[in-house]
Amino acid sequence: MAKDIDRVCEKYEFKLRTGRMPTRVDNDREKQVEGFRRGTAKNEEVRSAVAEVISRIGVSTITWPFYYDFGRTLAALRDRSGSPEVHLKEARMQLELWVSRGLNRTVLEAIGRECFELDLTGPIPTLAETPERA
Repeated sequence: MAKDIDRVCEKYEFKLRTGRMPTRVDNDREKQVEGFRRGTAKNEEVRSAVAEVISRIGVSTITWPFYYDFGRTLAALRDRSGSPEVHLKEARMQLELWVSRGLNRTVLEAIGRECFELDLTGPIPTLAETPERA
């Protein structure tokens, strides 16, 4: 897979050199390509982990891109700073969003559990407490 990532990054760098891709404000192409390479490698890591789960479960290939998007969403949540509790609540809300879009809840829960070590089962906990009235 490293060959594919190298090839994608070479194409990206070529587009930068020829002016078909906008460059950073400081015009540091090396940093821009390195950032693109890191993002591409991370994306491929998430894609392959999700592909392993959904192929084992037997998900129809026509819906794979949607499950990949769910995996990328969870990866983005994981990379943000914040408490684990907030991360879990946001992940559960994303699960509900993707279920409402027509994806299978048990497959999404399996992706969360096996790829991101998140237990997404159960109801979404409330985000705010209602004040007690005297």
